[in-house]
Amino acid sequence: MKTIVRRTILLVPLSLFGVCMAVVVCVPPSGAGRSFFRRWPRAVDGARVVPLSRPGHEERMNEPLATSLTAAAADVAGRVLALEQPQVVLFGHSIGATVAFEAARLLADDAVDVELVVSARQGPQCAGIAGELTHQTDAELLATVQSWGAHALDQSVQDMLIPLLRADFELSASYSWDGVRVSAPVTALSYIDDVVVDAAAVRRWSAATSASHTHLTLPGGHFAASDPTHSLIAVLRDAVSRLRSGQPRV
Repeated sequence: MKTIVRRTILLVPLSLFGVCMAVVVCVPPSGAGRSFFRRWPRAVDGARVVPLSRPGHEERMNEPLATSLTAAAADVAGRVLALEQPQVVLFGHSIGATVAFEAARLLADDAVDVELVVSARQGPQCAGIAGELTHQTDAELLATVQSWGAHALDQSVQDMLIPLLRADFELSASYSWDGVRVSAPVTALSYIDDVVVDAAAVRRWSAATSASHTHLTLPGGHFAASDPTHSLIAVLRDAVSRLRSGQPRV
């Protein structure tokens, strides 16, 4: 039985203002919260951008961490439903892509029209490298993440980040796709200089949807989505446009 946790933390239903528009909901990578998207515009072609933090991260730091990736997805789905909007672009980066994928599957039961955009993440049938990272020391883990392009952090931030990284990598390592495809169209994004996930692994998302699939390669490294290029904004704009037009992607 599927369970969706409905939360309203920091979310205001747009229906209160008598409007109905698409929203772009953003799910961050391992260790990160909504501030990962702080350089994003507040809206894409009039569609409100709603960055989320998962339990235990940033403004939700006092909440218990999710114990499974599917639990994290149920939390995201509940927060999407709290927006009370029927058209949603779900954007997930790195582990956030798999969380968004599972959330999109849950939202299919709630008559929400979803376009899924997955960024810098291997298809759900691929194991990835999270299992290897769970065995690294704190120093090794930080060095690994910084080798991906993350900025150097002071000690106090490192002390907060390491437990979150470990928890998120554990979620990723323990996740196993059940083979049920999402009914939403999927746009899968790889990045030219990404040293974590190669384009071949990102293309594997084609097997995870019963709708259309597109793979695009954008400039930048693994964390490029934190400072969106015109190319990334164009991807989101196209997804918003398809939702509004009601036209399926061919």
